Amino acid sequence: MRLLFSTLVAATLAAGAVAAQDARIGTYMAFIGPEDLTNSSGVRLNDAAAIVAQDRANVHRFGIVHQFDERDPWFASRGHRMAIPELVVMSPATANQIVRNGALIAVSVYADPTGQMTRMVVEIPG
Repeated sequence: MRLLFSTLVAATLAAGAVAAQDARIGTYMAFIGPEDLTNSSGVRLNDAAAIVAQDRANVHRFGIVHQFDERDPWFASRGHRMAIPELVVMSPATANQIVRNGALIAVSVYADPTGQMTRMVVEIPG
């Protein structure tokens, strides 16, 4: 039991150390509009991270750019866009707002020292 506890503590500390080594590599603003709330097949999305990914697909692949959408240098490729749902970090209130009505969002992108993206912090400004 003590060995298991020690292993869990060590793993938790190691994960925290890795997360602490990432750095913000940039930001962008996006307006989550009606087109972003559905996938490419027209099915309504109910997951905020999937909606953020659809927004980037709309900007980079489909040319759907809302007034406040900014381009970013990270999500032009399909592979990087597919990783978005696993990278997104946001509060439940932010997620609820995005799913319900869309929103203007500020996104900060973080990467580890090798350049591998580690997380995207999504917030509603204000």
